[in-house]
Amino acid sequence: MESTSPAASPVLPSSAVTLRPRPSTSAPSALLPLARRLSLLLLAYAVPGLITSSQTYFYAQLKDPTYPFDRALLMHLPPWWYWALATPLVLALGRRFRLERGVWPRSLTVHVPAVIGLMLPHLLLMVFLNRAAGEKWFLDNSLGFILPLMLGKYGVTDVGIYGGILAVGSALEYHRRYREGELAQSQLETRLAHAQLDALRAQLHPHFLFNTLNAISVLVRKQDTAGSIRMLTGVSELLRMALNTTSRQQVPLHEDLDFLDRYLDIEQTRFQDRLQVVRAIDSATLGALVPSLILQPLVENAIKHGLGTRSGAGRVELRASREGARLVLEVLDDGPGLSPGWDTHGGCIGVANVRARLHQLYGDRHAFTLENRAEGGVRARLELPFQSASPEVSVS
Repeated sequence: MESTSPAASPVLPSSAVTLRPRPSTSAPSALLPLARRLSLLLLAYAVPGLITSSQTYFYAQLKDPTYPFDRALLMHLPPWWYWALATPLVLALGRRFRLERGVWPRSLTVHVPAVIGLMLPHLLLMVFLNRAAGEKWFLDNSLGFILPLMLGKYGVTDVGIYGGILAVGSALEYHRRYREGELAQSQLETRLAHAQLDALRAQLHPHFLFNTLNAISVLVRKQDTAGSIRMLTGVSELLRMALNTTSRQQVPLHEDLDFLDRYLDIEQTRFQDRLQVVRAIDSATLGALVPSLILQPLVENAIKHGLGTRSGAGRVELRASREGARLVLEVLDDGPGLSPGWDTHGGCIGVANVRARLHQLYGDRHAFTLENRAEGGVRARLELPFQSASPEVSVS
């Protein structure tokens, strides 16, 4: 016993092409996202503004109990909101001029003038606000005297704020690029899996087609005109049904059984009264999703090794049932069984194809066994996750 458990658009001539201006987004609609982001930034920078305002207020209260809190807010909150307004510019510079290995010296030639250019208006704003609040030291001294002292006191803080904005922006950018890389890798893996599944399924079409054409040639040599016509009609129907499922890796079980019925019609024409097919299909399983054309290679294998090797009649049984969250499919025959030297890890094209497709679709969420039965013959058993294609499937 062996088990595996891994799961054209037309081109118009230039004379027919009409260029139309692209519809522009209205100004209010375009400004809404910017307004939302700016509101969030103002709210975020209000936190350190309130903290520094509170520090100044409580310190001033020790000297002057009449010192108002709104005076402290006037001096400290707008300077922090200045950095809220400057943040989008700093982030844009950070994206354009990255402080990364190999390029950071060139980027510094942009960031150093930028931080100085943002620092000077910030210091001037602070001087103006302190004078507006009536701070005596700022009123008694000239701007030329105040600015160098302010630069020494707040310059390092402003450089730290600028660098902090760059750091946060770089972290967000690296996270975005990482997620985009993950998405791209996932999409590539999905495309590869679909390509592999398409290639595996494409093996089946010529496989059963060549076998059927070979059977038709036997009937022609026997001058069995009616049988030949019936098989040709069946092949045409099989190809139509196969082509209808080329865009789907999984189909409801009842569709796969319909395809299998057409295939068995051909095989019963070929073997006439020698082939007996018994079905035990639970109606609750008809709407379950299964890999398209999954049963045909197993039935073909059962007929080939169970009936094709002997002159007497043979029996193939199809079973489908649900066991909890699992869909169980079985194909049984009453032939001579698997020979001791049969390579269960390779097998014929059909069995190998089934294994590969199940592994691609389900990974380790499936089981596939191929074993000799105690009463003679072979049992092929599939256990798949039960996935319903639709809420209800009518049984005809």
